[in-house]
Amino acid sequence: MSSIVTELRRPMSRASLVEAAPPQAPEWVHWLSQLTRRFHPKGTDRLVRKLYPPGNDRPVKTVVNYDDGLLFHCDTKSFLEWYIFFYGAFRPEVSKLINRMLRPGQVAIDVGANVGMHSVIMANRVGPTGRVVVFEPDPHPMGRLRQNMALNGIDWVTTVEAAISAKTELRTFYLHDDSIGNFANASLVAENVGKDTPSVQMQVFALDEWLKDNPLPRVDLIKLLAQGEEYNALQGMRGLIERDRPKIFFLYEPSYWHRQDLELMDAVRFFKGYGYTVHAIEFGPRREVVGEIPKGQVFLATP
Repeated sequence: MSSIVTELRRPMSRASLVEAAPPQAPEWVHWLSQLTRRFHPKGTDRLVRKLYPPGNDRPVKTVVNYDDGLLFHCDTKSFLEWYIFFYGAFRPEVSKLINRMLRPGQVAIDVGANVGMHSVIMANRVGPTGRVVVFEPDPHPMGRLRQNMALNGIDWVTTVEAAISAKTELRTFYLHDDSIGNFANASLVAENVGKDTPSVQMQVFALDEWLKDNPLPRVDLIKLLAQGEEYNALQGMRGLIERDRPKIFFLYEPSYWHRQDLELMDAVRFFKGYGYTVHAIEFGPRREVVGEIPKGQVFLATP
């Protein structure tokens, strides 16, 4: 045992340090990102992916300027953070609407918060007199989210390492697939991850049940990006929807929903029962949803 300890404490040679150091991204990548954050005409993304694809073996690890004076950690090994590094935002239309809708003192919930790209915006808008509750079951992005909150001095956010669905129970949760550089694809459904990955037993809450033990004065806005669990999560927050009438962003990913025999119009009918209207907000001007849309995207339901 002592020989092992001695070996661990032995100073590394200069050559060993060079070998152990992670490869650095070339300087031109930083210059490119400064350009693409300002200008990205059609075709830019294809070019950037060819020059410096997400998840490559020379990642950039840095802090970038983010929405409305915020700061944000970026590690381009992760596709989502790669996107923020090059374009300054991920799902920018959602960010714009969150900024427009939330006011100081209000309350927001972020379900499937990932690394906090929208949570920090929510917190920035509601300020210390408001509240933000985030649910993220995957420990890796949750750790990144907490770092981003600390980076911005935000301490009025409640973080819950758990999933949201139709009922409160323990379920198997399939962690993200490291091999594809996507820390956003963990799911309660194995097929949604794309391959066999490590799994853990995860606490799952129906939001109505969680709120009974953790009451909030009211909820003004919810963002729901839950890797195919969105429709089920809505079933578990019926009481909240009826009581507070929050604005709700939700992700519709056809392949995930179709595995459960669900379509976009199932959500439209669900919301219509509460007097809500569903709008498409990405990939074009805001428009009411009146039929199926084949392309996965975020929608907004408003009372």
